[in-house]
Amino acid sequence: MLKPGKVEQIDGEKAWVRMQKGTSCGDGHCPLSSTLLDDSGTDFYKILAKNEISAPIGANVLVEVKDTTALKISFLIYLMPIILVLGAYLLMKTITSQSILIGIVTITAMFISILLLKKADKVIQPGYLITRYLQDDNCSQCPFKSKRTKDERLDRKE
Repeated sequence: MLKPGKVEQIDGEKAWVRMQKGTSCGDGHCPLSSTLLDDSGTDFYKILAKNEISAPIGANVLVEVKDTTALKISFLIYLMPIILVLGAYLLMKTITSQSILIGIVTITAMFISILLLKKADKVIQPGYLITRYLQDDNCSQCPFKSKRTKDERLDRKE
């Protein structure tokens, strides 16, 4: 998975890259926002990525995270809690008919899923890589794309 970003700070062989939050980031907080992410309450967040191309500060770049890692994180965030809660509910439904006990175990399963997500947040560290520079023509909706005026675009075509 590739996402556009802008290099803001160099830290040895790694760089802090500012990226726009996607729809999965919800209301001001990105899922699994580990120590690599700076959740500042804005529409952007920062990640620490390996700077394979030695991009300088201010460069517009594409940041890659392995698709398998992104799918694992998506599974943990969206499906694992549902499976855990539904499994606890169905198990208790077959064991007993007491509604109060079924409810308590189901609510407990919800809290356990939250605790598991918090634990996974500390364990899973996505391997972000800066793989190449972002070309202006590659992305019409990118938040970091340079804004050219209509006259500049016409001059460039001539």
